[in-house]
Amino acid sequence: MASSNEKTFGSKLANAETLATHLTTYTTYAPVRPEESVVNYKLLITTIKTNNALVASTQTTYSQATDKRVKLFTKNIDSLNKTLAPIAGQIKAKFGKTSKEAEYIASMIIKIRGESSKKLKKDDEGEFVSQSERSYGSMTQTFSDIITTLTTYGTDYAPTNVKIKLPALTTQLTALQTANANVALAYGAYKPAKDNRQTQYADLKDRSTRIKDSVKSQFGLTSNEYKLIKGLSI
Repeated sequence: MASSNEKTFGSKLANAETLATHLTTYTTYAPVRPEESVVNYKLLITTIKTNNALVASTQTTYSQATDKRVKLFTKNIDSLNKTLAPIAGQIKAKFGKTSKEAEYIASMIIKIRGESSKKLKKDDEGEFVSQSERSYGSMTQTFSDIITTLTTYGTDYAPTNVKIKLPALTTQLTALQTANANVALAYGAYKPAKDNRQTQYADLKDRSTRIKDSVKSQFGLTSNEYKLIKGLSI
C-alpha cells in the first residue's frame, strides 16, 4: 500500500497534469516567465515523473538491503545474535565460567547485544540513519574483535560446533560487512533522488502558483479559465 506521503506526491502531480491540459486550451495565454510556458511546465512534469520512478526503484533497493541486513544480524536462525551464545558457552566450558577469557568474551557480547537492543529500524531520515549505521558498524567491529581474540587462543579454541569454528565465523563476518556496504550504497542512491524530488515539487508548486496568478490577471477572477484551475492543489 502506498504511503500517505506518496499519495500526496501523486495527487499533486495529477493536478499539475490537469492544469497543463487546461492551459493547453488557453490559446491566448502568455506566461510572464519562460518557466511558466506550457512547454516548460510540461517538461518539468516529465522530469518529475522520471525522478519519481528513480525514487521508487532506489527506495525498494534500500529497503531490501536493510531487511537483509536485519536478518543477518538478528532475525535468521544463524544470525550474529544467535551465534554469540554458543561462542560464550564454548569459552566457559574450556576456560571456566569465571576465567578472564570468559569475562572478556562476555563483555564484548554484552556490547553487541547492547547495540542490537536499540531500535535499528530501517529509516530514510539522515540523523537516524547515521546513528543506525554507527550501531551496525560497532556490532560488526566488535564481532571482528571477538574473532581476533578467539584466534589468539590457538588450539584452546576448538569447538565441535561447525557454526562457531573460526572459518565459519570469518565467513559470517564477511557477510555482515557486505550487508553494511550494500545498505550504504543503496542509501547513497536513494537519498539524492529523494532530496531532488522535494526540490522538484517545490519548483512545481511555485510555477503552478505563478501560472494561476497569470491566468487570473489575463482572463479575470471570474473567468472560466481561472475557475478551472484555481482549486487545483499542487
